[in-house]
Amino acid sequence: MIFVDTHSHIFFKDYDNDRDEVVSRAEQAGVAAVFDVGLDEPTNKQVIANSEKYPMVFPIVGFHPHEAAKYDHPAFEDFLEEYKGRYIGVGEFGLDYFRDIAPRKKQRDSFEKQLELCAARGLPLIFHCREAEADMASMIRAHAPLKGVMHCFSGDIEFLKQTLELGLNISVGGPATYNNSARLQSVLKAVPSERLLLETDCPFLAPQRHRGKRNEPSYIPLIAEKIAEIRDETVKSIAVCSTRNTIDLFGGAAADFLQSKIGAADAEASSG
Repeated sequence: MIFVDTHSHIFFKDYDNDRDEVVSRAEQAGVAAVFDVGLDEPTNKQVIANSEKYPMVFPIVGFHPHEAAKYDHPAFEDFLEEYKGRYIGVGEFGLDYFRDIAPRKKQRDSFEKQLELCAARGLPLIFHCREAEADMASMIRAHAPLKGVMHCFSGDIEFLKQTLELGLNISVGGPATYNNSARLQSVLKAVPSERLLLETDCPFLAPQRHRGKRNEPSYIPLIAEKIAEIRDETVKSIAVCSTRNTIDLFGGAAADFLQSKIGAADAEASSG
């Protein structure tokens, strides 16, 4: 049984003193791959560098809505061309009306430009949405069909329906384990198994057992255990479906790597 952390930020300085150990702990916990997600041009370069050092780390590049005020569209287009073939998806990008760190108009403008740029590339898109559901759904719908994932899903059942209708997957992390997560837990019961992905969003949002501390990819099994409890399934079923969904969504090098890990795990189980 293997897992994937489809959304992490292990490039953060929080891991500068023990990044090797963090990656090793993830592997030991059964997390076969970690997707490292950039937030702007400097961190996009960092996630690519991390993927070159750690075979199980795969880079995703984009511009977070908090960075929308400094988004340079021609520079990002040049970046995507320069590093073409070295990243497995684009994001996270979208809208965040909760913190409003960047003006909302700039968020919408940068999101629209990134959508236009990325829609034709055929890569999975990783969406960030916080208290901006109406604008998010409208803007994505205008570019449909797209393939991707609504990361760290925090919407209600109605937004879940819209997200599924748009053909997107749902990714869930530590908040599913929180004692005050009744709404998210009700949403999780309604997510089709073929649309569910797992993530940590580390270093943020550690599971309840480690809440308030630094999160890391090795905690993915804790998240899977809680989701299995919520959905009245086994942990193995959550591992199998979420890993299969990751393979189907991302394809390419990440899928090949995960298939090899599944094959090795199956061979070991048979011999044991």
